[in-house]
Amino acid sequence: MSSELGPASLRPVGRGGRHDGFRLVALDIDHTLVGDDNEIAARDLAAVRQCLAMGIEVVLATGRTRPGTIPIARQIGEGIPMICTTGGVTYNGRGEVIRRATVPLTLARDVLDRWRREGIPARADAAGTVYYTSAPPARWLVPGAIVDPDLADHLSKAPDQLVVWGEDGCRWTIRHLSYLSADVQLLVLPSWEEPRVVHVLHPRASKGAALADYCHSRGIDRSQVLAIGDSLNDFSLLSFAGTGIAMGHCEPMLRLVADVVLDAGEAVADALYAYVLSAGGRDGDC
Repeated sequence: MSSELGPASLRPVGRGGRHDGFRLVALDIDHTLVGDDNEIAARDLAAVRQCLAMGIEVVLATGRTRPGTIPIARQIGEGIPMICTTGGVTYNGRGEVIRRATVPLTLARDVLDRWRREGIPARADAAGTVYYTSAPPARWLVPGAIVDPDLADHLSKAPDQLVVWGEDGCRWTIRHLSYLSADVQLLVLPSWEEPRVVHVLHPRASKGAALADYCHSRGIDRSQVLAIGDSLNDFSLLSFAGTGIAMGHCEPMLRLVADVVLDAGEAVADALYAYVLSAGGRDGDC
């Protein structure tokens, strides 16, 4: 397991267009690969599996933690690498941590204490356990999570992330903690204009930086990578990929880094058949 975070790969490449030498496909999960039903559509699943059959690596890159990612990975098959927690933790196909970028423990406890004093509920993910300072809405409660109102005093491991939700808590966090940008990043979703969730992360906990490190370890040039996403946390993912594809419903900012924006109604399979599988088989060939 490595916690050393060197500089990401910065090899200049030409971006966009069809590429006959793809070696890796990186896929966001929510509202890219799956919808609200948490199921991969049959046509998308066939295309992803065809990539694997051609020897192309498939990596899931998500804001979810590993327990939430496993059910999606298992729909595809065994041994799927995962970039989880928005790039905070990377797992190889055996489920081993190969990269982890954590929020410094002292800083995390100080932030939790400030939220406590302001009455802002929060979440911390540390060492495979999810903690809440107060019980969240049922739809957000992670099974097995621990509720501890005094987590600021009791947290003993550097967390992968801290999270606050609700507009009031998010706006307070943006207003009072943005000065910490040299030590942590604030990932504001769905946008800075409409803050509903703020993730406090290590500065290099991004999908793009995690994918760059993963590709460097595998000897894969970024020109050989295609990535698909839809949200602001996919910005760095699409920026790193030699070919970055945004879903038709993507956040507008993603258009700045996407080589291709899918049309409304188009899905992952459309992108894979057009750019990756065109040389190895037509739509529907498995």
